[in-house]
Amino acid sequence: MGLFFSSPSCSSEQISTPYSPDFSSVHHSTENVTSQAREKRSVACQTDGDPAVTQPAIEQLSVVDPYWEVLDPKPDIHVLFDDFNKRFFRGLLPPIDLKWSNRLCITAGICIQDNISGKCRIRLNKPLLELRPRKNTVETLLHEMIHYYQRVRGTSDIDHGATFHFHMERINRESGANITVYHDFDREYESLKRHWWKCNGPCAQVVRRLADRTPSSKAHKRKCGGEFIKVREPKRMRTDL
Repeated sequence: MGLFFSSPSCSSEQISTPYSPDFSSVHHSTENVTSQAREKRSVACQTDGDPAVTQPAIEQLSVVDPYWEVLDPKPDIHVLFDDFNKRFFRGLLPPIDLKWSNRLCITAGICIQDNISGKCRIRLNKPLLELRPRKNTVETLLHEMIHYYQRVRGTSDIDHGATFHFHMERINRESGANITVYHDFDREYESLKRHWWKCNGPCAQVVRRLADRTPSSKAHKRKCGGEFIKVREPKRMRTDL
């Protein structure tokens, strides 16, 4: 299932207390942790990327901390997968075919299992997520990793039922993320509809699409009598420069 729109009990899951980093050394209070993390981020910004100074600050960041938008705005999704697997799934997820995709439509991401081989693959919507902050890539990947975990564990509830919600809420608590079942990327989705057609008949209807596929409808033809003529398409970059 992708991120866009009866289950076993949560007690049947193998992960009840997943691994998370130990912050006990600085966890005297919520205020102290927040204050120290803020101070370390401030120091990191003043040290010209010195690993000896920036690493402690980085380890304090939430996976969706705004600082990541500057530090690593275009993350390597394979590095994220390995990190999240260890932190939130105790390393139980086997390596997977994980790629960006230009062919997804309204979904931000999808986890698919092959009916014959049983192998899974995850695809993330590159055009859509490139228009969104980094945190949305992180949350979409975590969403699909929960689906992958459901398939790896062989749970009968592989959609957005109780098992999914259990892990979604668990990871949100541990990571500070806001994984959801549905996304609200409607504005970005509409902006990607760059192929436009207009009917040359009386209705003058305009149709916008993601794919370069001419609208066709027998009902429209009977009612209006017109045909759709392409009036706009995305600019193509020259490749001979």
